[in-house]
Amino acid sequence: MTLSEVADRLILNGSVEGNVFPKEERDVLFPLTIKPEAQDITVHGSIYARAIDIEPGNVLVHGPIASRGDILVHQNAGRFQAMGGITTLSGLVIGQKNQSANQLVHNCNECRGLIKGDIVSNQSIVLNNCVVFGSIKAVNCTITNSIILGTVHCEDHLTIQMSSLGGYVSREVNFEGVNMLFNALGESRNRPNFLPYEDSDGSIISASLHLYSAARGTCGMRMTTDLAKQHTLSILYPDVDWINVHAQTNETSDQDPVYADTWVLSLGGRIADYSKLSDATNTLSELLRIGFEFSHYSPEVKRQQLDKIRPQLTEGERAILDSVCI
Repeated sequence: MTLSEVADRLILNGSVEGNVFPKEERDVLFPLTIKPEAQDITVHGSIYARAIDIEPGNVLVHGPIASRGDILVHQNAGRFQAMGGITTLSGLVIGQKNQSANQLVHNCNECRGLIKGDIVSNQSIVLNNCVVFGSIKAVNCTITNSIILGTVHCEDHLTIQMSSLGGYVSREVNFEGVNMLFNALGESRNRPNFLPYEDSDGSIISASLHLYSAARGTCGMRMTTDLAKQHTLSILYPDVDWINVHAQTNETSDQDPVYADTWVLSLGGRIADYSKLSDATNTLSELLRIGFEFSHYSPEVKRQQLDKIRPQLTEGERAILDSVCI
């Protein structure tokens, strides 16, 4: 039986053509465990449960995933794909921290989690070895060995470890090890911290933050330690590229906007050929547009859109687009 009740939880051990929703009022109280075991599991609809545990193995969910409790994707065995985004009123943890090495630099198919759409959590998010084709919103967030194509918005604290992301907005932000920004978008209430990263093998990796568009074509979607030493012109410097401005925040007081000192990433003081940076940004924007609209195209338009953009993409960008265009 594909979906069964065992003790105080629901067990899904096979593919489902429709949705996985509570059928009775009592089912709302049960957490859901997805157990791929020896076979891959595909859910062609959506999932809702009190809490969700996903055990090692290959799991593909075409619709949105929602939960009142924690969502936990165990270990780094197999591939978890959520093609409709994830929303939880609690926390989300995907994978476990492994040695950085060259994870996801050229082959995103090796990721533990592939999420197409946004991730929203009312508490904390921890991502390891993930690709997110969308944005993230949470109270606290820790991202390790991952690629986030969109913006990460945290109410409190954001930690980026050996990862790439589109941009960030957070009260506090730490960059640990070698990281990369796809866009020159960054805003935090406190000055960003740049810290060394201790890898799982005990090695210490010095901190550096790079702009993807300045190194595109010569690096993957993640900057490795070796490439970071070669691409010094793509480095963003804390004392040069961040400025402190008195800006309007997202908070309000008696319906009036609140202003506060904010550290903002700005390339305005740089002397550079901005046309090359603009071309890279426009290509990534087109990649995101096609990826999100792909399921709404007719078969002929799908082929035309892919044929048009493929020559403009790097190997890593093509791999990500192919993963979400299914």
